[in-house]
This record gives sequence, C-alpha cells and structure tokens, in this order.
Amino acid sequence: MKTILISSVLLLLSLCVNAQNERSVTIGKKEIIYSKALNENRTIWVYTPNITSQNTSPDKRYPVLYLLDGGAHFYSTVGIIQQLSQANGNGVLPEMIVVAIENTNRLRDLVPSADFSKTNPFVSFLSSELIPHIDKNYNTAPYKMLVGHSLAGLTAIDILADFPQLFNACIAIDPSMWYDQEKYLHHIISQFAKLNMNGKRLFVGIANTMPGGMAISQLKNDKTDETQHIRSIFKFDEFVKHNNYGLLYVQNFYRAERHNTVPLLSTYDGLRFIFDYYFFDANEKDFTDPTAQIASKLQTHYAKVSKEMGYKNAAPEAFINYLAYDAMDKKLYNKAKALFELNIEWYPQSSKGYDAYADYFLTQKDTINSIANYQKALQIKSDSTIINKLNAVTAKKVPKVSVDYLQKYDGIYTLVDFQLDMALELRSGSLWAKVPGQADEEFQSISENVFTVKGKQGYTITFEMSEGKPKGFTSVQPNGTFKAVFKNK
Repeated sequence: MKTILISSVLLLLSLCVNAQNERSVTIGKKEIIYSKALNENRTIWVYTPNITSQNTSPDKRYPVLYLLDGGAHFYSTVGIIQQLSQANGNGVLPEMIVVAIENTNRLRDLVPSADFSKTNPFVSFLSSELIPHIDKNYNTAPYKMLVGHSLAGLTAIDILADFPQLFNACIAIDPSMWYDQEKYLHHIISQFAKLNMNGKRLFVGIANTMPGGMAISQLKNDKTDETQHIRSIFKFDEFVKHNNYGLLYVQNFYRAERHNTVPLLSTYDGLRFIFDYYFFDANEKDFTDPTAQIASKLQTHYAKVSKEMGYKNAAPEAFINYLAYDAMDKKLYNKAKALFELNIEWYPQSSKGYDAYADYFLTQKDTINSIANYQKALQIKSDSTIINKLNAVTAKKVPKVSVDYLQKYDGIYTLVDFQLDMALELRSGSLWAKVPGQADEEFQSISENVFTVKGKQGYTITFEMSEGKPKGFTSVQPNGTFKAVFKNK
C-alpha cells in the first residue's frame, strides 16, 4: 500500500484541475530567433507546463531541458516529462520547460570545434543567445539540462567537459565518441582531469550496436570498424567510473535496443536518474497519522530537493491545502494547523494560504485570528468569496433563509469540466447537492447567492443570477475551482 494513497490524492487533484475544454491538443509552440553567432535564423520548439496543466502559479519557476535534434525528439521527451510530472498524480519529476532546437546544418553544429582553443559557434549560440532568450521570456529556474543523441550526444559530453558551468546535468544517448578516430574522446578525457564536477550529473545510454552474437566481454579485443562506435563509448564509461572527479554518473546498456530505438528509454531512465531524489516517498501511515509528522517530513524532503537543485522548492500549494483540509475534516487539528502554516511559510504572497488558515481558526471558534487572516488574504488579493466569508464572521451568525428563497436554486446543473449533471434539491427546508458517486451534502447560506457546505471548511459556492434565476455557480474548494451551468428544473 506504500505510496498508493499519495498517488490517489494527487490524481484527484489532477483530475479536478486538468480538464480541458479545447477541441485541439497542443503541446508546444515554435519560435524563430536570429543567431549572430551562426548568422542565421534558428527555430526552437518550446513546451511549458501550463500547456498541459491548469494547476500552475504565474510566479512558479521551472528547470529547463535543452534538447538537441529537437524535431526528432520533442514529442517523446515532452510526453515522458508530462507523464512523470503531472499525469496520474505523478510527482516523480519536477514540471519543466523543454526547449528543442531544430537542425539547420547538423554536422557543422554538432561536431565540436577541431581547434580546442576555439569555441564552436553553436555553443556560443546556446550560451550567449538561446539560454538568455529563454531566461528572459519564460519563468525559468537556475537548473538546466542538456540531452543529445548520437552526434548530439558527443556534443553534450563535450560541452560538459569544456563548459561545465552551462548545464547542471546531461543525458548522452549512444554518443558518437568514435568520431574523427576518437579525437574528441581523448580531449574530453583530458579535460575531465582538470575539473571539479561536484553536483553535476551525467547519464549515458548505450545501444547494442555489436554484431549479432557478440558479447560485451569480447569488445576489448575486437578492432573492427563495426564495433568502434560502441567500443569508444565503453572506453569513456570505463574512464569515468574510475575518474569521476565528483561527477554523479550512471550508464545503462540496452541489449535489446539499436541506435535509433534507444532514445526513448534512455531519456526516461536518464531523467529518473537526474531526479532520483525528487519524489516525495510518503506511505499510508503518513496520511493516517494524527500527529503533525507529515508537515515535518515535507519540510525535510523539500529542503533536500532545494539543496540538490540550487533554488527553493516546495510541495504544490493545492496539495498541502488538500491535506490540511482533510485533516481538519477529521478533527486532526494539530496536523491541519501545521500544514496550513507550512503553506503560508512556502507561499507567503498567496491569499489562498491565509484564507485557508482563517478557515482553520473558525473551527477553533477563534474569530479574532480568523478575521485577521481573512484580512491578510484580502490585502494580497481582493476576492469576493473571501469578503463574503469575512462578512459572515463579523456578523457572527448564519443568515436565516426561507424555503421560497432556496426554491430558486433548485434544479439540474452541469459541471463544466466533467460534463457531469448534478442536482440541487430542497429537503426539509434545506438545499442539498446530489453529485453522482458522492455523498449528498447540505448547502448553507453565507450571504445573498453565496453558500458554503455545512460541516466543511474551505468551500464557497457563488451563484450567478439573471433576472432572479440562476445561470450557474462557481465552487471554490480545497481541491480546485469548478464551474457549473444551470440545465433545467
């Protein structure tokens, strides 16, 4: 059962916020930028996490993966990242930006400079033009990766050796270390001896390009041209294993894959290796434990992630809020309080954190702190929902409403994101919500056309009216914001 519960919670959140209404599927955009270093226009393909997830913050910053031979590998690379950072509640990888570079003259760009005292113009394009352009125009974090296959794999390792400050991690897929009679392999080995690679990560994926029936143990004694490609990679592998200079290094030999089939698996395994510390490995006890231990565990985990990546990382705000409200509903108040306070610590400029903390104080009948936190939330962002809650607290009573008043809300509504019908109906003078697959819940009036869910915190349902009749409502709740439109009586 370990990790199943956290995956279920995150899956619920992703289902709630990732519903897409568009009729087309888009995973990126193309840009053309002019390169002075190369004296030509270059096309890049860019994926940003908000394209496939609506659960994003405008201020959130993302690591960037730069992808060589971009036209060939963009779709599969984005698919792996989206699957492991967003889909099905996964949090194995951080969400990240992908910048794929189309080729113009592949041989010119992806063969390192023959004169080791000079910089390849393509590297100048990366370092002085492309990376600054991406940093200026996108919400980037100071963590960058480079991925290359074949000749681009040679380029990736060469950049790691000659320009180690450019990237934090590299994935080199079946790299062409044989090129020019291993000239660049020998240069890279000589460069490594001069470097401090502490904290850098390198993953090398190796395809099976040996003649049929040959074993790896036979490679050292083989001198044929047919095996030079794979022999040269294993020469590099042998060197790094014994002389890593602080480099965190993993190699994987894919016996069943060939040169052109190995990129997909290598990219997957390479990203898993680079971020082997990222996943929050919680278990069922962490969620059922009545103490505040999970808040401490989250702090410890994300402190480690922040140290590894070199900038502040935190769990998603919506995820922490979900855990906190869940604890509060179960009357685990110390646990809820610790989680609410953790969100305020991590997201001090978010009105949601103070709004949620105010809801907590309401359960403790502490109206002074509840009012203070609603007011803090409103200082950050004016929100009619929070204003209504604040007004309800200062009035110190729930308004009494008549059956005639509630009657106008009775009817069938369609939840827009899920295209699912639900019913609001009157029972014994109260308004009840019936959602398929969920327990019925009673709506309680806060102010005109505004309700909450009785017995729960963090729910505000605001009806949009036209000539005294409901057009629909917006429900703001711990696991997201949802809209519904009136269908019929």
